[in-house]
Amino acid sequence: MLRPFLWLLVFLFVCLLAGCSGEENSAQAKPNILLVLSDQQHYQARGLEDASFETPSLDQLARQSRVFSHALVTTPQCSPSRASIYTGLYPHKTGIPGNTGSTLADGSKVIGLKEGIRTAGSYFKEAGYFTGYIGKWHLGPVGNHRKDYDVGAFDTIRGGDATTDEEKTRKALKFLDQLPSDRPFALFLNYVEPHNIYDYGWKHPPEPLPELAKNMTLPDSYYREDFSTKPAAQKQYMETGPVRRFLHAGEIIWKSYRGYYRQRVRHFDEQLGRVLQALEAHHLEQNTIVIVTSDHGDMDTRHRLVYKGPFMYESLVRVPLLIRVPRAYGGLPAGSDDGLTINVDLLPTMLDFAGLQPQGLDGHSLLARLTGKSSAAPDFVISQYQNKQKWNHPMRMIRTQRYKYVDHLVGLDELYDLRNDPEELVNLARDASSADLRETLSQRLQQWLEQQQDPFHDLSATDPAGRRMNPTTTGKDRIPPVTDPPGG
Repeated sequence: MLRPFLWLLVFLFVCLLAGCSGEENSAQAKPNILLVLSDQQHYQARGLEDASFETPSLDQLARQSRVFSHALVTTPQCSPSRASIYTGLYPHKTGIPGNTGSTLADGSKVIGLKEGIRTAGSYFKEAGYFTGYIGKWHLGPVGNHRKDYDVGAFDTIRGGDATTDEEKTRKALKFLDQLPSDRPFALFLNYVEPHNIYDYGWKHPPEPLPELAKNMTLPDSYYREDFSTKPAAQKQYMETGPVRRFLHAGEIIWKSYRGYYRQRVRHFDEQLGRVLQALEAHHLEQNTIVIVTSDHGDMDTRHRLVYKGPFMYESLVRVPLLIRVPRAYGGLPAGSDDGLTINVDLLPTMLDFAGLQPQGLDGHSLLARLTGKSSAAPDFVISQYQNKQKWNHPMRMIRTQRYKYVDHLVGLDELYDLRNDPEELVNLARDASSADLRETLSQRLQQWLEQQQDPFHDLSATDPAGRRMNPTTTGKDRIPPVTDPPGG
């Protein structure tokens, strides 16, 4: 009579050793990692933040994740921001201070990652992971980085992709179908949407899209922004190249822009949903950490601005960040984390969950905040900006929970009280009553620049055509006019 009972005890003991006794022990020793990156999606571009967006996949994931409501980027541009995500380093260290192919003030081109810089795949493959990279690379020549990924489908066309997002999804599903049974995986999936907002109004003059525009409203800052207290570069951006087509356009055009942007976000959400469904179909959701974020935002008509350019508004530097950590790896219940974080933190976080803590990275792991071991967040984060095509307009931003100060190498600086002025309409940089605050933030920024050996004050500025600015006209309050604005 005791024999069946003894066999049951043996079974339970073996099961315990194998880690199969209950949901929290159902995962492998190291978690799988899935990072999904959209392109040019601002922090409010999802349905739970703004009902004008239709994003059921993102919304469902948000209900299962820690949602970081103040996630910022090291720079509001594709190449340098992606370099920060995949190397854990700030742009001035990666060799990619601006988009690849762009021109620096000294006439040299931004080529790609510096020799010897490691990307995420290098760390994970060395740790025994099955690694995959699919989609937009935008970090220059792939070169030796290719060997760090067991599956590599790199789109390397500068500023664009060789394959559609549907094709990226197909490749991701194939990756999941072919996983080895004896290794955890790390998949880095890079979509192009909603970057295809550039299909509206960039190559051709924008035309009314009544069906997309009919339910759109324009933000308050669209009506209230007059650029009178803002850096001259902002209005100059709207007067330069293809963007000037929007400058005097009617509201139907601006509403069409917003409608088209929401259409592109919805397309990304559809692809994300297919991947998450496949993850569940393979029964991988209980041992896979899922991270969804974007490389930077889009102005989305706020401040009468479109696309991205030489500005540090929240719509451009603040992005969605959703991280779902299974209970087996200590994940907290779904909820919001309102502390600051920046995308240079993502690689240290992923590596920390894999048991790796490499030295020399600029970011800090979020593991403690994701597992409830600590809620401590940084007092401030820093963002950088160098150039757009030929236009070099270096900026550095320090962002605390309440305040934002933007130091422009040339032109008027910016200072905003985000608590009382979330639309960033009132620039306090010249406000005498804010002089002490500005000085405090400026000093804190300067300390960071020195600690990080950021060459900001040694950089040079140009006009949009790439012409070096005359030293006699590069004061903090003016930018010389452009007589030959470039396209693109």
